[in-house]
Amino acid sequence: MSQFLHLKDKFGNDVRFGNTGEVRVAPLPHIDDYSALLDRIRDVRLHPDDVIVVGFPKSGNNWTHHMASMLQAGTTDIPPMFGSNNFLFLEGSNDDLKLPPLDKPRVLLTHLPFRFLPRDVSEKKVKVVYVIRNPKDVFVSLWCHMSKVKFPLGYDGTWPQFFEVMLEQGFWYGDVFDYLKDWEKEISSHPGHPIYSCNFEDSKKDTVGQMEKLDQFLDTGRGRELCQAIVDTCQVDKMHLTRVQSDETFKDTWLWKDGVPSNSFYRKGMVGDWKNWFTVAQNEQFDQVYSTKMAGSTTTFVFE
Repeated sequence: MSQFLHLKDKFGNDVRFGNTGEVRVAPLPHIDDYSALLDRIRDVRLHPDDVIVVGFPKSGNNWTHHMASMLQAGTTDIPPMFGSNNFLFLEGSNDDLKLPPLDKPRVLLTHLPFRFLPRDVSEKKVKVVYVIRNPKDVFVSLWCHMSKVKFPLGYDGTWPQFFEVMLEQGFWYGDVFDYLKDWEKEISSHPGHPIYSCNFEDSKKDTVGQMEKLDQFLDTGRGRELCQAIVDTCQVDKMHLTRVQSDETFKDTWLWKDGVPSNSFYRKGMVGDWKNWFTVAQNEQFDQVYSTKMAGSTTTFVFE
């Protein structure tokens, strides 16, 4: 099996995925064998007090991970994420970029559906923080990211083309609507599992209040004062300086297209930016597809 699944979208643009055979993940060039990736992740050993932060790409996962890590550590110090022995993204870890050792609790990050998470998640009842964001802003945020990165991660088509592809079939991790409904089903099927659904829009509206709820869920007992301090540290404009400066991966020349600054990993982090991108026709098209694909869903979103 080849490392990447290489396809063409209906406009002739190159589209590449990490070729696991079951779920189309982001094509990270340092992963040599995607056919074995899911089995390796399923075998990852977890500390009982580990935390998994998960959500569809560009849903506020890194922001949430940033804050959850600080809560767990009880500090406002910068939480490194992509170090060679502190690589916290499950799909991107390998023999050279290792997960942190098992001797103390960690906050790990993934975009995988529940059924592909490590077995220890279920066996040890590891806490899961599930991040959701309104799909219109997800479309825009993912496009803005993929238009700035190089092969094999980048996408060279236009925004209208990307919109069509996302609406019709999805991209990394598949169709966003299927992803949301799959997680909704899994949460319903595991009523005894500690899963906290974290809404990006709610977090933006009342970040400290949502942090206090996360503090309670994680049983970290940090209190409002530290929650406030963490929120102040985790403003998007400050995260450009914290994680970008502390993690060399954000600066790697293989990642960004020429002329793209290394702080482009974090963009606006705002609610309703889709209105600056969607045409009236696109919005009507989205709403029609949304009403069909999300029929029966109990998940509601704030779009502005």
